Amino acid sequence: MWLDHSGAQVANPWNPQSLPAPVVANYRRGILRAKVNVLKLTRIDASIECLEGPSVGSLVWITLPGLEARSAKVEANKGFTTHVRFTEPFHPAVLDAFLRGRIASIH
Repeated sequence: MWLDHSGAQVANPWNPQSLPAPVVANYRRGILRAKVNVLKLTRIDASIECLEGPSVGSLVWITLPGLEARSAKVEANKGFTTHVRFTEPFHPAVLDAFLRGRIASIH
């Protein structure tokens, strides 16, 4: 199967997707573990709602339902919203399957 690279998609591939409802994910920084709400998600970054407010440059781990934990660096904080950039981007097909609900949690 080939990915559709229409003009609109090539100009702005995999923009931040505002999720219809926040996705509850697991969050870890060092020994701290918590639940967070993922508000926006792209292949390379995410915006999460987090009570902790980690410092910029911190390494955190985000586990989305049905997927393995993914490491990310904190890029910005504003209030309770934290912007993180994944150290390894999602494969486009994995992100697409997750956003369309084809990857379900088995936990």
